[in-house]
Amino acid sequence: MRIRLLFLGCLVALTSFSQKNIFPHSGTLIIIGGGTIPDTMFQAFAKLIGGKNQPIVYIPTATGDEEWIQQGKHLDKFIQQGFTQLETLHTRDRKKAEGPELAAMIDRAKGVFLGGGDQEKLAEAYGGTAVHRALIALLNRGGVIMGTSAGATIMGSVLIGGDHRKTPHIPTQFAEGFSLMQSTAIDQHVLVRNRQFDLVPVLERLPGVFGMALDESTAAIVRQDSITVIGKSYMLVYDPTDWAKQQKEWGRVYRPFWMIAAGKSYQLTR
Repeated sequence: MRIRLLFLGCLVALTSFSQKNIFPHSGTLIIIGGGTIPDTMFQAFAKLIGGKNQPIVYIPTATGDEEWIQQGKHLDKFIQQGFTQLETLHTRDRKKAEGPELAAMIDRAKGVFLGGGDQEKLAEAYGGTAVHRALIALLNRGGVIMGTSAGATIMGSVLIGGDHRKTPHIPTQFAEGFSLMQSTAIDQHVLVRNRQFDLVPVLERLPGVFGMALDESTAAIVRQDSITVIGKSYMLVYDPTDWAKQQKEWGRVYRPFWMIAAGKSYQLTR
């Protein structure tokens, strides 16, 4: 595996925490917790990029279904929603991901969509390559990145997965995400799959990491220092500054997360 691994319990690089530095970009993230994507999320994406006629790059690499990708079925929902300028960026060859051609697709785009599947497939293909750098450059020039399920988790720094869920008491090696949100772990399908406590042992070992988890058909719109929830359910926030206050006041953390309903916002600088 040609991706960087983070070992919980020995990680130093992510332990310096400042909420104002979590998302230091001028663009926007739309982080979806998986499941069915409501029309309102496509509408929000369209509004933020300047209309459905703007160039969009879809990255379906998280899925292992090559036939589905080659047939272009991943684009069906966007086409049905009326988006007209769609390109597919897909490779499993890191040499191609490091070359100028794929990065140039993102350079031309106003928005990027990261599809669902296995987040480690995205990390393996693109982490640290020209494609990854182009995604960051897109955000720095005010662009929009929307992702669902695996495409949501990859936006963070720590990729939690199946092995951790089976044995949360054992320190685990995780792949490093794209860090579009720095010092952050992002989970998905959280309430539907009873995952609301899965981030707790991770963040106990990484006290400087901010945690957020989205339920299905629910999205967090991250812009500047604000996270606004849209959709049908909740976002859960695991805030290390709040944990520190609980430790000081009560000697332990009794409330590991806040539930933020659709229509509400969470401020990263409070």
